[in-house]
Amino acid sequence: MVSVGNESVEKPGIQDLALLRDIEQRCQRHAPGLPQTDEVEQVWKGVLFRVAGRLILAPLDQVGQVLNPPADITAIPGTKPWVVGVANNRGTLLPIYDLQGFLTGLPSVAQARNRVLAVRQDELPFGLLVGDVIGIRNFEASARMKKTPILNEAFGPFIVAGFESGGELFPVFSLERLALDVRFNQTPA
Repeated sequence: MVSVGNESVEKPGIQDLALLRDIEQRCQRHAPGLPQTDEVEQVWKGVLFRVAGRLILAPLDQVGQVLNPPADITAIPGTKPWVVGVANNRGTLLPIYDLQGFLTGLPSVAQARNRVLAVRQDELPFGLLVGDVIGIRNFEASARMKKTPILNEAFGPFIVAGFESGGELFPVFSLERLALDVRFNQTPA
């Protein structure tokens, strides 16, 4: 206790701290519990696009951009028919390949819906001409099919997984596998 003038004022001390601890403990006993942390379901994200009339997914982390086909594409003489050419994409030369042409031998038909998937590739990014891009789709990782869906022989080596949603099958196409494929890398005619 401290005297100030004629009055006595108590100094905060051990009793005050004990009182505060008591109040805190009573509050904790009567407070509702915090919500339990549930494990969050992992989400797989992909870009849904159409090639050769089929809906296909590509892992989102393998696609850098979705572009309208560039107006100025320079053809490269002496290459396979599915090599569309090269274009300038923000200062970077982007080789563009017709994915349908590579897979089926039938070139894509030029349409307003056509898009180019700019594939993230460390050494050399490249673009894939596809029929159209529907958008980004999210799937719960647990919805991944146990067996890899079997498509025709042309798609087969590049399909690495699949998801089913609403009775529809969505095969996952590995752009990484495509980039490493020997046939894809042999562009001279």
